[in-house]
Amino acid sequence: MGYYRNTIEDLYSGHFKNSYGVEGMCVTGRNDYKKIIDVSDDMKEHVLKEVKKSYYKYNGMSGGNEREDEAYARGLNEYYKTLDREDRLSAAWTLGQLNLELSGAVTAAIREKVPGWQAGEQIPEGMLDEIFSSKAIETILTRKPEEAKEAKEAKEPKEDRLTLEQPGGSEVPEEEKPSGKVAFNQEKRSRQLASAKTAAQVQVVLSLLKQDLADCENGLANDMCDENEVRKVRAMLQKAKERMSEVSGKGQEQEEESQGSFLINMLM
Repeated sequence: MGYYRNTIEDLYSGHFKNSYGVEGMCVTGRNDYKKIIDVSDDMKEHVLKEVKKSYYKYNGMSGGNEREDEAYARGLNEYYKTLDREDRLSAAWTLGQLNLELSGAVTAAIREKVPGWQAGEQIPEGMLDEIFSSKAIETILTRKPEEAKEAKEAKEPKEDRLTLEQPGGSEVPEEEKPSGKVAFNQEKRSRQLASAKTAAQVQVVLSLLKQDLADCENGLANDMCDENEVRKVRAMLQKAKERMSEVSGKGQEQEEESQGSFLINMLM
């Protein structure tokens, strides 16, 4: 994945690119993009496939598989490139809301049959086949943008309530939102960067940080993290680049000496 260097002029002109090279994805100072728009059936299926994977493979959790997460994010961003620039953030918002609503509907359906079920717990065999073939899931996927907007507004939580209402209708505490919050593991990346003693090792950390940035940017567009998370990733990316200049030219002997410590920190 390429990393796109942006300037201040890019930020203010609207040509600011995210980590996938998509212009118009900066949400700083904006709130107008949060609207449901028409998106392609192929992308709805892309989201549905991701939701299915999280339940069939990971019992309602994200799984944390970087290769799978990258494939999903890349599919979304390649689609955004085909849209008019002014529609891209709204498309990201729409698909993010679709993911949340499908996840919420599946979670609610599971809890109807298994009261108290929590993400990560085993799901009875055959239950997911029944849920994903239900009319409720079909309705979410096929309704028009105005219908989706009305459904979302009808399920908005009241301001004075301490719980969130899932798009599927069940009330859960903030920490149990179906897709979780996107957060940057700063401590882990700092540890990995500190243990990187060669250019090759720093490059590995740089690649991970670029993926972190893409995840946080997408999370920001879908109200799953705040701008502070994006700033933290960018700050560490800068540190990693500075670290690269420090370690360039390390010899083979030094690389072998540092390999063990680096691998341990990559696994932790």
